[in-house]
Amino acid sequence: AEGDESGHSIVWYRLGQHKMIDPEAYFRALLNTLDRAIADNLKRSNNKIGKYNCVLDGSGFQLNRMPSLKDLKHGLNMMQDHYPDRLGMVMIVNMSRVGEFLLKLIVPLISKEVRDKIKIVPHNPQQRMEMLEALVGKEFIPDYIGGTSNYFPDQATYYPKNLHFASEAEGREYMTTMPYHAYA
Repeated sequence: AEGDESGHSIVWYRLGQHKMIDPEAYFRALLNTLDRAIADNLKRSNNKIGKYNCVLDGSGFQLNRMPSLKDLKHGLNMMQDHYPDRLGMVMIVNMSRVGEFLLKLIVPLISKEVRDKIKIVPHNPQQRMEMLEALVGKEFIPDYIGGTSNYFPDQATYYPKNLHFASEAEGREYMTTMPYHAYA
């Protein structure tokens, strides 16, 4: 998550880079990312805003990366329940036909309030840049979608050596005993 001093945090999510092997862990990792974006924005806004914008990049997204409808509904419910007023806007870039199909499945599952925040970015490079610049600012648009930023997250910065990681067993126990949205 990154952002400018006055605006919402920005979460860039590259759908084609992720494969859902364990749906519960996948969505919990996504929720953790959103928590970090919200915390970043609260810090920069002196606890006044606490919102994020999300840019979903559909490059490379294939049918084998699509979650089951049950898992998708569960994940969407988790996000809508935990972050009802934290989402600023979602912009979807590089939407493939598979992505369009998935979006048609998802739209009926999303509240009208969230649906109204979803924008599909045109494939036309000039129109795409205009929409993205309006949302995130020119300096934050990655070079792989036509911008100038070559930022790549440094794992050492985000995950320092002294950070405690739960064991696999601890993580599984947490996922099945957490009171909200635990898989049975």
